Amino acid sequence: MYVANRQDELGVLRIVLEEQYERHSTQLALLDRQARQVRSDGADLEAAAALTAATRRALGDIARALHYLEQGRYGTCKGCDRDIPIEELAHRPSARYCATCRPSPHRRAAHGRTSCDCRS
Repeated sequence: MYVANRQDELGVLRIVLEEQYERHSTQLALLDRQARQVRSDGADLEAAAALTAATRRALGDIARALHYLEQGRYGTCKGCDRDIPIEELAHRPSARYCATCRPSPHRRAAHGRTSCDCRS
């Protein structure tokens, strides 16, 4: 599939994110129904609770991404204002930084803040 420009890429990504949102919404509804039916086995409940939490996080990430897409503020690095590659956004819809600017736990601990070295 050929995509002509960044806006076209973001349009395709919007469709993918909307499909993922629907899929996760359906999964969450099924998990909620299953949790109401199965109350006896603690291991099953623990696994279902972990899966439910992960699904809710994914829904939140996708909802935020769709919101920022709607506002025209999605896909730009908060550190250097460059475009975050579409592949990265498709893999991690919650990405707010490019690979160069992405805060690392080591960098945060060493400096007490995040910094970006890619502004030039």
